[in-house]
Amino acid sequence: MTYSTYGAAAAVVLVATVGTVSAIEQSNWQTVNATVSYIDRNCKIIQTAYDENWKAKSSRSFTDACNSVDEWEKVRAKRTKIVDGNAVVHLDFMLPDTGLPGTAELKYTGRDDAFYQMKAGDEVQLRVRKDDPTKVKKA
Repeated sequence: MTYSTYGAAAAVVLVATVGTVSAIEQSNWQTVNATVSYIDRNCKIIQTAYDENWKAKSSRSFTDACNSVDEWEKVRAKRTKIVDGNAVVHLDFMLPDTGLPGTAELKYTGRDDAFYQMKAGDEVQLRVRKDDPTKVKKA
């Protein structure tokens, strides 16, 4: 056999192995519906003032829990200001196999649309590991 034949055989074995491992890994996760119980959002809203030539002349920032910033609802709806922040979303769900309740946390930044749109009571899909329900990821 030539080296190219050995290489082709090795490539086939590698692809088959990766595909098998990926299929096994996917079978260890299950999709569940989760409900957002509450969200801890912290924001840094940066407001910039411009002169008549559209050059930035000053800026000020508000740093606090997003809901305590007076303009949060306007910023959330229109996104007219620069927002940097993070959110920890607390979720409640039921495990389909056992029927036991579970909790989880997902983290978002100001760059994620969910940071602005998600609110308590929303339902989201979540991937939960079958052998360890404390391990979750976004669906």
